[in-house]
Amino acid sequence: MLRMHYRAARGARRTGAIVALSMTAVLAWPVAVRAAEAQIFHLPSEPVNRAVVRFAIQGDVSVGGLPSAGCEGVSRATYGLMSPGRALAKLLPPGCDFQSIDGRSFRIFGAPPPERASRVPRPEASPPPALSNPLDELVVTAERRTEPLVGRAYAITAATREDLGRFGGKSFADLAPQMVGVTVTNLGSGRNKIFVRGLSDGSFTGHTQSTVGLYLDDVPITYSAPDPDLRLVDVDRVEVLRGPQGTLYGSGSIGGIVRFITIKPDPQAFAGTVSVEALAIQHGAQGTGLDGVVNVPLLDGHAAVRLVAYRDERPGYIDNVRLGLKDVNYGQRSGVRVTGLLDLSSTWRVQAGYAHQSINTRDAQYAQGAGSALARDARVRERQDNDFSQVSVSLTHAGEAADLKVSLAFIDHSPQTRYDATGAFGRSDPLAFDELRKVDLFVADAVLTSAREGRLQWLGGVFASQTNETDSATISDPRSEAPGQLVYRRRDQLTEAAIYGEAAYDLTPRLTVTAGGRLFASHLSFAGDQFGLAPGLPRMRRRLNDDGVAPKLRASYAWSPGVVLYAQIQEGFRAGGFNIPAAADGASAGTQATAFEPDRLRSYEAGGTLPLFKRTLTLRAAVYHADWNRVQTDQYLASGLPMTVNIGDGANTGLEVEALWRPDDHWQVRANGVVEDPTITRVSNAFPASVDIGLPGVSSLLGSVDARYRWTLWAGWRAEVSGQVAFVGHSFLTFDGARASRMGDYGVGRLAFALESERLRLQAYLDNVTDERANTFSFGNPFSRSRALQSTPLRPRTIGISLSRDF
Repeated sequence: MLRMHYRAARGARRTGAIVALSMTAVLAWPVAVRAAEAQIFHLPSEPVNRAVVRFAIQGDVSVGGLPSAGCEGVSRATYGLMSPGRALAKLLPPGCDFQSIDGRSFRIFGAPPPERASRVPRPEASPPPALSNPLDELVVTAERRTEPLVGRAYAITAATREDLGRFGGKSFADLAPQMVGVTVTNLGSGRNKIFVRGLSDGSFTGHTQSTVGLYLDDVPITYSAPDPDLRLVDVDRVEVLRGPQGTLYGSGSIGGIVRFITIKPDPQAFAGTVSVEALAIQHGAQGTGLDGVVNVPLLDGHAAVRLVAYRDERPGYIDNVRLGLKDVNYGQRSGVRVTGLLDLSSTWRVQAGYAHQSINTRDAQYAQGAGSALARDARVRERQDNDFSQVSVSLTHAGEAADLKVSLAFIDHSPQTRYDATGAFGRSDPLAFDELRKVDLFVADAVLTSAREGRLQWLGGVFASQTNETDSATISDPRSEAPGQLVYRRRDQLTEAAIYGEAAYDLTPRLTVTAGGRLFASHLSFAGDQFGLAPGLPRMRRRLNDDGVAPKLRASYAWSPGVVLYAQIQEGFRAGGFNIPAAADGASAGTQATAFEPDRLRSYEAGGTLPLFKRTLTLRAAVYHADWNRVQTDQYLASGLPMTVNIGDGANTGLEVEALWRPDDHWQVRANGVVEDPTITRVSNAFPASVDIGLPGVSSLLGSVDARYRWTLWAGWRAEVSGQVAFVGHSFLTFDGARASRMGDYGVGRLAFALESERLRLQAYLDNVTDERANTFSFGNPFSRSRALQSTPLRPRTIGISLSRDF
């Protein structure tokens, strides 16, 4: 009893501290002065005469000179915070030039022919700000419309192409430590779960829908399967939108959204890149990586094809002492992506793509019972495969009043995992448990977005999807070629449909109110059979329907384009489902499948952005609270078979802070920190859990720093030194908070040196600089957890070198 009171008091103090810090941050938020020249421009690619009119309206400037001989065609898309003169210079296509009359008035004329251009001086445009913040020109599309990152009234972090290279970002797990409030389990490539803002439904992957939606451009790439771990080649940026996104993205976005935005085909120029990499792991083996990109314009600049191909090796560093094998967790990843683009007219465009990736890993990367942090005592090698394919097509139209985008996609995702099940199911000989999942996802989405500037901005869309998932498990003797015995087979078909929309209205030039909602309905059909260990169990069929509304409400106030305060309420949701019966293991009691209910989450958030010291320092902070009802979680029975339950209600209160400092063109420092209190507030009787020990797999304290210094060596060559440090506080693997499931409490660092010219880039790096051996994840195998402690170490100190060549 005293212990329970102590825990409750400790939780109250922690939550109170977060609230106090949050209130202090909000009340102390200073008032800034409107920037003199810079404005936010939102100018899509369209015929130049229409683009100039849109520019004049948004910039509140005067423009004359059109029509003008030679100045015609399609404008360049221009988004971001900049002066009108700079925006016009970026907007106009080749063949157009302009003269600035007084900074608020411009005259456009046809540019002279190329042979005369060197003798005619270009009229002077309005000068850009003395120092350009790298965030000023970065645009994001996380909320279904193209917007500049600076001044957004929601919590989003974007990693650019430059960031990916500096972080060694070949996988999202490489970026996660530098992304605010993001946690990735360390089960292995193609097996990880992603959590955002401490909203964890458990460390294991089963039949609950993911809490974080993963998107490749506009298409979801996962449902209930783990992160497919796509290699981030030819990626323009990675966006992480934090907080529930049920209104715009539907189910499976309770924690947030992660979007991988690829570089689009360019109809104007032939280009390509080839990159090679070599690395070596201390206490382990060596590996290589190779990727290439080629862009081919077609049809006189009206079409293009972009091809991406890659292959890399994941060297092993875990030894199997029983089998006498070293570096057993070796893996390979290979893939291809082809994208075609066709301009049907000046306003209609179609894009189609195909992507495929295969991951093959020879063994798992956890340690157990071998007296070493890098070894395991196991009788069966635990191989894993993960195959992912996607076919997509999209049609876009840039209209005068609204822009239309229609997307269709098919995703085929097949993860396969083997476990050492020796000693399970009453067997003493070596026994392998193989789980094969196949997820087919069909998606259709159409969204109409307002294009005219005005006090009212809106979007509306329709969505439909069907997920067909087949999951089967077999046990077999790994020493024999004989077919295994089927333990169970299940089939789940989920059909979802929704109508969604939102509108933003400027009550005053500075105060904007946004309201939206999603009306959704789903139907789940479940079937289970082939219970090989319990042949008396009958075939099972179940159905489940769900519907509802996911609302959204936001108010934002802007003192200037870069200084915004906001408050919002959003909701997220997931569909329910069914379990196979516990008796499928051939020994447990019970013959009926039980359902798990849909869960719902509501989030309250307030925050803002503040640039300081002539925009050399940008601060962003947000305070949030989430209430999570009927939390779904994937767990394992004592037999090792999976199950899903509603474990109770949860909540999280937190404060997140980001800072970007760029005093000159040499230095850049980014830092972020999160303090939060994810916890179970009410425990159901479905599964053992403890209140006030936190949600599994997520820490109450996260932080990271990224610093780089860049300078010019000689004409055409630049050098860069960079370093990153990340800290992860402690957490527990399970809801019961057992000492054996404690993990985290570590820091890890990276150092890199890069040398680059216009076409060449050479980088050398050192990961896990101090060779940290912390336990990042206290899990590896559900069948052997009771025999000895399991831990997943960080990859040991790794040294590598990479070379990229553009052509």
